[in-house]
Amino acid sequence: MNYAARMMWPEKSATWDYLGAAESLDDFAMMYATDKALAVGTEFVIIEKGGADSDIQFFKVSRANPYGLIPADPRVENSGSTSTSAAAAPQEFMQEQSIAAVWRAMYSNIFFFGRVTGTAFLVFLAFIGIAKWFGLW
Repeated sequence: MNYAARMMWPEKSATWDYLGAAESLDDFAMMYATDKALAVGTEFVIIEKGGADSDIQFFKVSRANPYGLIPADPRVENSGSTSTSAAAAPQEFMQEQSIAAVWRAMYSNIFFFGRVTGTAFLVFLAFIGIAKWFGLW
């Protein structure tokens, strides 16, 4: 299976900083911790890159040599939220992230088609100008 990982705390990032394949989520978590040489107490998240029903797990490094991992609780920015909303936070985060990706793609497509249309219009005007210059119009 393909997995992705990133450190969520204390460093927050919007992109996955480690991609790869492993036989299980736990194997991938151990591979990530070992390759990145994470310090004891570092927390990170692993997601299975398998579609909408992907597994998300949070880990914490319990020891460094050899590496040991324990499950970590997902953290939420709003401290006033209940435990049920804290458990649902990773799903909401992934949904918000996918919606943001859709909007980004839509705007980039609009920008692309605007550039193509503008270029075609400028080429058309250039042909008219060349035709008038040589008296063909």
